[in-house]
Amino acid sequence: MSPSWNKEVLAALAPRGRTLVITLGSTLRADDGVGPYVCAHVKFTRPDLRLIDAGTTPENIAQTAIDWKPDKVILIDAAHFQGAAGELRVIPLEAINQHTVLSTHSFPLSVTFSIVKEDTGAELVVVGVQVKSLEHQEGLSPEAQESASKLAEYFNNIDKAA
Repeated sequence: MSPSWNKEVLAALAPRGRTLVITLGSTLRADDGVGPYVCAHVKFTRPDLRLIDAGTTPENIAQTAIDWKPDKVILIDAAHFQGAAGELRVIPLEAINQHTVLSTHSFPLSVTFSIVKEDTGAELVVVGVQVKSLEHQEGLSPEAQESASKLAEYFNNIDKAA
């Protein structure tokens, strides 16, 4: 794994109890499609794991997330934190609006997920993937594609673990 898969990222991605993974982004904005890519390539079968693609309107899935009563919520989104393209980094909830790709989300992510966190008591982590391009085009950069593929593989392996 790349150096960006450090202990902090691995701890953020590790499930705890009922774990909900929420992916965010738009497939029409190059690397902003990293979340939908992960969602399309992960298949959870365990009842304690759930995956939702919130696309560009995460506020629309907030109640679904609350109703499922997760112990942990993991958000996967494209981000801009001046890292290397494809790098993964844990982003504190209070800094999410500064680092995630806000132009594709219609409502502030920090507000939406603060409500989810408050209503469920769940641990909430945000893992951002550094973008290379946000051009209006389909398809991920090779760097984002590699990270998205590794994330999907990671989650699929968790699903297989008992």
